[in-house]
Amino acid sequence: MQKEEMKQNKKIIIWPIYLDLSRTRNEGRLTPKEFSVKSPKASEIVKAADNLGLHPEIYQNKVHPSIWWEKTGYVAIDNIGPKSDLLRRIGKEIIRMRGGKQ
Repeated sequence: MQKEEMKQNKKIIIWPIYLDLSRTRNEGRLTPKEFSVKSPKASEIVKAADNLGLHPEIYQNKVHPSIWWEKTGYVAIDNIGPKSDLLRRIGKEIIRMRGGKQ
């Protein structure tokens, strides 16, 4: 198997903290504010990723190292592009699902 094929088979991990508007960049948010939402849930990420055709898989009761006391879980999605672009698309979709409210 060539490197490109192996890379395409990998999943990208999306933690809710990456999209959380109430977090700063230093606290773990990876998306710009316009693509972030307040208190995103792993279930919302799954629905948004599914709407975008990213074949999400949810892993509940998992903890992000920087917020180890919160069992937020995470979502694994298809690796079909840069992580930053996928996060923005998911954030935009969650905002759309919430009726345009962050």
